[in-house]
Amino acid sequence: MLDILIVMNNYFHDVATATLIAAAAIMWTLERQALRGAPEDLSTLTRAYPTLSRFANAALVWVILGGIPRVITFNSHDLGAIRGDLIPAIAVKHVVEVAAVVLGVLLWRRVRNRIQASGERIRA
Repeated sequence: MLDILIVMNNYFHDVATATLIAAAAIMWTLERQALRGAPEDLSTLTRAYPTLSRFANAALVWVILGGIPRVITFNSHDLGAIRGDLIPAIAVKHVVEVAAVVLGVLLWRRVRNRIQASGERIRA
């Protein structure tokens, strides 16, 4: 039973990572449209910001909390479930995921600052 819970945690941890990256991709796209477009495009970005932030924050919390048991059981469930020649691929996957989270945080700050500088008010 514990093995099933660990595998499910690992799956939902990956889903949370994907949700975080997807929210950042949507935010980035809306920001690009706002920079090129009409003033209403900035309003669209401003309206989407709180919802996307909630998704991203919930996903980030799950990535952190779900990552704790994943790290603890890494050798037995992640590493133990793959062939030895796939270890570099797992290392690359984790580097890309960490980079995506860092870039996402920087994007969120930039968008928040851009919205605040425009005089728009972010509504929760």
